[in-house]
Amino acid sequence: MIDAAVSGGSGQTPTAGDGSELVGQIRGSTALLAGRLLALVVNMAAQILIVRGLTKPDFGAFAYALSILTLARILVGLGHNQAITRFLAIYEERRDYNRLFGTMVMLTATVMVCGSALFIAVWLGQDSLAPLIVDHPQAVSLILLVLLLAPIQVLDDTFEGTFAVFSQPRSIFFRKYVLTPSMRFTVVLILTLYGAGVVALAIGYVLSYAVGIGFYAFALRSVLRARGLLAHFRLSTLEMPFRSYFRFSLPLMTTEAVHLSLTTVSVVVLGYYGSVTDVAEFRAIRPAAILNQVVFTSFILLFRPLAARLNERGNRKELGRAYWQTAAWMAVFTFPVFAMTGPFAEATTVTLFGSGYRDAAPYLAILSIGYYLNAALGFNVLVLQVFERLRYVVAANLTAAATNLALSLLLIPSMGAMGAAVAGAATLVGQNLLLQVGLRGDSGVGFFRADYAKVYASIAATAFALVLVQTVLSPPFWLAVVAAGSASALVFVLNRRMLLIGETFPIVQRLPILGRYLA
Repeated sequence: MIDAAVSGGSGQTPTAGDGSELVGQIRGSTALLAGRLLALVVNMAAQILIVRGLTKPDFGAFAYALSILTLARILVGLGHNQAITRFLAIYEERRDYNRLFGTMVMLTATVMVCGSALFIAVWLGQDSLAPLIVDHPQAVSLILLVLLLAPIQVLDDTFEGTFAVFSQPRSIFFRKYVLTPSMRFTVVLILTLYGAGVVALAIGYVLSYAVGIGFYAFALRSVLRARGLLAHFRLSTLEMPFRSYFRFSLPLMTTEAVHLSLTTVSVVVLGYYGSVTDVAEFRAIRPAAILNQVVFTSFILLFRPLAARLNERGNRKELGRAYWQTAAWMAVFTFPVFAMTGPFAEATTVTLFGSGYRDAAPYLAILSIGYYLNAALGFNVLVLQVFERLRYVVAANLTAAATNLALSLLLIPSMGAMGAAVAGAATLVGQNLLLQVGLRGDSGVGFFRADYAKVYASIAATAFALVLVQTVLSPPFWLAVVAAGSASALVFVLNRRMLLIGETFPIVQRLPILGRYLA
């Protein structure tokens, strides 16, 4: 099933060529990755404080409410986070400023209206809702509070996509990876130290995001002025492309439906058949499994507008090269996370959350396989969206969501949280294979490119070696870190030429001694 005929499938090391946009995308994405890693350290510290500071029932209720937030974001967002960068990049490429600004205004108004309507509906129906949710005295209050986060987080995604289109990773870096995480950690630390309770924690979450939105709004005006775009803003000539935009974005809500199925549906089924403790264990390790998406989510911000621009120009050969080069970067740079959450999941779980969560380690290892594969195969769903193959995307997404629901109902009653983990991993693997098949044909990407086989083969072999280390030695956390770090360095060195490190970061070549091995 290797499509070696796709451009570049010659088995030779790729060259940088004249793809300056690709180089810029990788450089900017790498900077965002560094910021995201910083934020992850802070967010993980906050997560550990929350898990250790709250009782299991309180943490289970808080996690349950955050799962409901996933559904709320889908209902309020209407596919914005997947569509906005495509439309803004195309409109700027065409210099269609009336639709460019009209799209921004249209999305902001839509989000506020949908968010307000959802909150009012739940508030009015809270008495009917109480018997249907997890058994906790403050569950309804927590759900109402996190619903306030839904429009705020969707607007946050909208601003983030806008800055990505205008190539402003610095603004994204400060707002997303410095300001909000530090505020959230401060809130969690203070509330935990004073034992303020789970409701106060939810309020702190809402306030930290609200401050971040204020920063984005202020920074956006400065960016538009600096790029000379404000001169083209005319309120009287704004064109809001409701029909074309929502005809594209609404089907993409099915992509969110898969995420909803993995987060909310699985947790709800687990809460129904299991206990709050089961929910707490599953939700505690899930953020660690999602760490396998860190590089993925950092790179997608700038890849979306690049893919839209290349497709608008009809340059599918360059798009295919950009796809697989980016996928290789993500596969290699995500490997350290996979090593610690997959083969060494037990040491990671016990160290982060305490011995009381040891039984949750297998859930982490299983989920990590699905999330790592999702990152390593690249932005398949995004490219299909760019080519407007929406029917295929919708079919693949609905199949994945239905699969997770069916597996959850089949496995969770007898296996508990383990069943939720197996269902989630199987769904992620199946969905990605379906989407990858959709890239065959004239997309310029193909199902796979033979010249990148070495990258994935070296990763598979190294991962298998780490599994053997875990089986034989069952190393403590510090030794697991050493083994994972050494294995990751080996994967990097073996694939450094495929990654074009020297061409992407010329300064690396000037490093004494190390430059020879890194570039």
